[in-house]
Amino acid sequence: MIKVTIAEDAAVISSVTDKYTPSLRMAWAQENEFARGYCLFDMSGEIVFVRDNDSIFELLIRAALNYLDNRGVKESFCANVEYTGKLKSLGFVKDEGIAKVNIREFFKPCCEGRR
Repeated sequence: MIKVTIAEDAAVISSVTDKYTPSLRMAWAQENEFARGYCLFDMSGEIVFVRDNDSIFELLIRAALNYLDNRGVKESFCANVEYTGKLKSLGFVKDEGIAKVNIREFFKPCCEGRR
């Protein structure tokens, strides 16, 4: 089973990027001892970089958005056009070249209100 952990530690995050800032976080996916991928994201809501080694892009994005949502961040965005198509398929919308999503709306049940 794949487990996703959020890393806040500077040394851990710096092991995958030389652009560390105190507000940078990393969703790290691992299965047993095998790394499956990671998502670097900023506490501003920005999705910075995704390394998807095992077709788990959605899992990494959901983990990052959940972390941000639990800390009161309202919107997430990504300016990296490489991810636009995948993010749009998850519910992000493209606005002036940037993929954006309201995090609360992202996690709303799809059939809310239908009974």
